[in-house]
Amino acid sequence: MIKLHYLILCCALFSFACNSEDEDFEPTAACGVNDAISDLPWLKAKYEGLSTGELSEYSYLVQAELEGETVFYMGSCCPFCNWAIILYDCAGNSVEYNATEDELVDGKVIWQPENSVCQF
Repeated sequence: MIKLHYLILCCALFSFACNSEDEDFEPTAACGVNDAISDLPWLKAKYEGLSTGELSEYSYLVQAELEGETVFYMGSCCPFCNWAIILYDCAGNSVEYNATEDELVDGKVIWQPENSVCQF
């Protein structure tokens, strides 16, 4: 009987400890909207392109701060690709700033595909 109690307790603990993918990538308020991917048409178009692209398993979207302003960029963990950070402001305009990931504050992955191979 005691073993059954421990089994039930362990199952309960594991069910609370596991996070679904949706919880890991909750939409965050930015640019005056609650869900940037759904509510900013230009970002939704970028997301749709990344999610259906040939190398989608290496792609992700990041929201961060640069000098107090919200910015977004499309990242890649592709081991055989070269890529550069191209920042976009809330209106979808390219930000003229050669930033490194270290210069971006509060960077948060707001999307990555289910079959992602990227490790964060």
